[in-house]
Amino acid sequence: MCATLTVDDEGKRVLNTNGKEIGVVRDVDAGVAYVEPGPEMAESIKSRLRRNREIADGMENYRLDEDHIDEITEHEIRLQRF
Repeated sequence: MCATLTVDDEGKRVLNTNGKEIGVVRDVDAGVAYVEPGPEMAESIKSRLRRNREIADGMENYRLDEDHIDEITEHEIRLQRF
């Protein structure tokens, strides 16, 4: 699916393919979401997403490009298997 990220997606939960919440979208800029990881974000997912060089408030943020997304709903973003 070709998902389009907008500022309306800020604050949405990010779910893995099993439906577990792995983080929350903190910012969207030019079709890229910056996700604050939750405790369920596996190292395998972190290694596939690029860490944002700027760390806000001491928290790591990971760059989530549109090509990693399977579906965007009103309240959540579901990742593709990758």
